[in-house]
Amino acid sequence: MLHDFDDVNRILAEMTSENMIEPIDESDCHPMDWAEVTGVLDDVQDEIYPEPMLDENGVLWYVS
Repeated sequence: MLHDFDDVNRILAEMTSENMIEPIDESDCHPMDWAEVTGVLDDVQDEIYPEPMLDENGVLWYVS
């Protein structure tokens, strides 16, 4: 497990220089953008965006 930010930053810098990753440094970057880029959003999408459903009376419910 990495606990030293210097090690983490060094690894990220190496990965950036090898075009394996690119930094997200946009000023309008949303905190969840990383999840979409990495595919994590697909794993948690049901928790974040519940599915809308109508019951027999036409009442809208959100289910996951």
